[in-house]
Amino acid sequence: MIPIGYRTLAAAVAWSLPTAVLARICLPAAAVLTVLGLFFALGSRHAQRRAGLCALPILLAAIPPLACSAPEPTAGPAWIDGRVRDVVRAPLTGRNYVELGDELRVAFPGVIELLPGDLVRVMVRCREVTIPGVRATLQAVPATMQVIDGPWSVRRSCARLRRALERELLRLVPGEHGATLATLVLGRATRPDHDLAAAHRATGLSHLLAVSGAHAAMLAFLLGMSSRGRHLGASRARSTSVLVILLVYGSIAGAEPPVLRAVVAYTLTAIAARVGRPFGIAQGLLIPAWITCLVEPEALLGPSFLLSYAAVIGLAMALRQRQPETPSEWLGDGLRASFWATLLTAPLTLGFFGQLAPWTILLTPLCAPLVALMLLLGLVAATISLLAPSLGDIFSLPLHAMTSSYSWIVHTADWLPGTPIPAWFRPPAWAIAVVTSMGSVLVLVRPKKSSLVVAIVAVSSLWFVSGSPAEPPHLKLFAIGHGQAALLMTNHQHQIVVDCGSLQGGARAARRLEESLTRRTIDLLIVTHADQDHYNGVPFLTARLNIERALLPEGLAHSALHLLLLDHGCDVSLLKAGAQVTPLPDMLVFAPDLPAAASDNDRSLWLHATLAATTILFSGDAQELGIAAALASDFVKPSDVLVLPHHGRRNANAPHLLARVRPCTCLASATTVDGETLIGPLAERFGAELWTTGLHGTITLHAAANKAQPAQISSEVSRRAP
Repeated sequence: MIPIGYRTLAAAVAWSLPTAVLARICLPAAAVLTVLGLFFALGSRHAQRRAGLCALPILLAAIPPLACSAPEPTAGPAWIDGRVRDVVRAPLTGRNYVELGDELRVAFPGVIELLPGDLVRVMVRCREVTIPGVRATLQAVPATMQVIDGPWSVRRSCARLRRALERELLRLVPGEHGATLATLVLGRATRPDHDLAAAHRATGLSHLLAVSGAHAAMLAFLLGMSSRGRHLGASRARSTSVLVILLVYGSIAGAEPPVLRAVVAYTLTAIAARVGRPFGIAQGLLIPAWITCLVEPEALLGPSFLLSYAAVIGLAMALRQRQPETPSEWLGDGLRASFWATLLTAPLTLGFFGQLAPWTILLTPLCAPLVALMLLLGLVAATISLLAPSLGDIFSLPLHAMTSSYSWIVHTADWLPGTPIPAWFRPPAWAIAVVTSMGSVLVLVRPKKSSLVVAIVAVSSLWFVSGSPAEPPHLKLFAIGHGQAALLMTNHQHQIVVDCGSLQGGARAARRLEESLTRRTIDLLIVTHADQDHYNGVPFLTARLNIERALLPEGLAHSALHLLLLDHGCDVSLLKAGAQVTPLPDMLVFAPDLPAAASDNDRSLWLHATLAATTILFSGDAQELGIAAALASDFVKPSDVLVLPHHGRRNANAPHLLARVRPCTCLASATTVDGETLIGPLAERFGAELWTTGLHGTITLHAAANKAQPAQISSEVSRRAP
């Protein structure tokens, strides 16, 4: 029998969940709640008083351990050693990413055979630190690797089996489709094609690509275990066999929390069916949640836990009293379940990812059966291929056909309009709390599906209604390594992005920009010139945000960037050499007139912006010739702030530029190893205050309200005294 009654379980979760959540937000508040639980358990006569004792072990489990930071390897070759914690393979790029301990992450080229628990000593090439607070990339030299096999463990055995299955799947279906199949069947330790992963995010199908509770449910269904519990108690042998398969599969797939929660729920449902006890959706959610509090309390606030629980509640809302019998009923049930799951996850999807993917309502019922067949057939084929490779080859053609069909469906769906629908605004926390509370009261007072729909729509609408006060004009120059990404909030509340790129990864630059936007719309994107470190983050912006207008130099006409922005629906303007335009009020953009042999750096666009009473001059990556052309025009005028050209590198015309501009403050987007940059000391001799992203992190300049006041500057890292 299941020993925990519903009321006792609900009381235990009522004490456990708030304690675990508060421990991640405010540890003293969690401690206070734990003390209250102990007083309630010891001093009360309530029937469920012992549930208050649950708060104490949850608090102890949720207290984060003392962090012991690993020493930062010095630049250049170095020997490191550590125990393997996790291995992620990217077969399409021939790279492997190995976590050693808690903080070290090493990239290995080629094929390596490492398992969790192995003790590794290897020489690595360490790049110089480029961003304050971000560890340098470690590139291993595989020929120097020395490995001592780790002790036996269940996790190590599962990882060995997973690697063997992965090799067979990649052999049966090589290339891009094989990586997709391995990811879909075996989980995140295999990286699929980047474009396919992006298409999954845009269409809202990421839950099908990443192994989750849905995969465990599909596998259980195909093995004859109904999720409603009607067939769970029919045969002890069958129920036990299916549960063992699910448990082994969950362990092989990396013991992902959603999979383990699904296995726990199926196990308890099977036990309840065997003993004739009811086991509803509430128990199926509460018990795994309580286990999560003990095992992985930090996951309670993560997207995986919240999205999976919201989806399960949505599926429960769509359940009917009887099983579907006709194809139309199966289709109707699938669409209804997909609608409710999408509806209940909508606020979380907007909050975590800033987008909606409405097409998932249709695409999930369409793709899920194909994914289920690929999952089962992939596991069977890989297992048979391990034992008899020639027999496994029989499955190669059908697996390749199904995987290519699935990839085609996802890529085709990515061309549909509204994949995804980006949020317009970033609502303040107080607004989300107020509307969510009001919606909860409505559902409690009027417990109907229509009330739930109204509450969900009301909360989701916050991301499409402006609720934040107007922000004062400011400039943010982001610390993203070698590159540039800047955000200007103008006097008229326009959000202007000047460049978005970095040699340390365009995604990093795009992510920093996205996190700083008030509205999820870029009014104007200015790309100064055709260098990757100034625009390789733009594709990530187009995937997550709406870009109204873009201004590019004429040299980028018909480039991949130009075509990408046009496909995104952006109004793109090309600025001819020698021209000046005013794309928005208080803003002037200039393209220097240079000979055809001039470099892309010298052809950089220049930008002059006025924020309140502060004037700012951007000079792109201009070198000597570009600066000379700008000085020869009437564009360069005295300004309060100068963003140094070409990341502050040596420039013979820098003294002439500083003499003309006479800035009070100079900013430079540079790497940490650049220090104050080569132009920086010269700027200080001209009387300017110097700030560099490599030393101070992201820099925020708050515009002055009038000329009598200086602009205020803050940064992530305190500025050292001169």
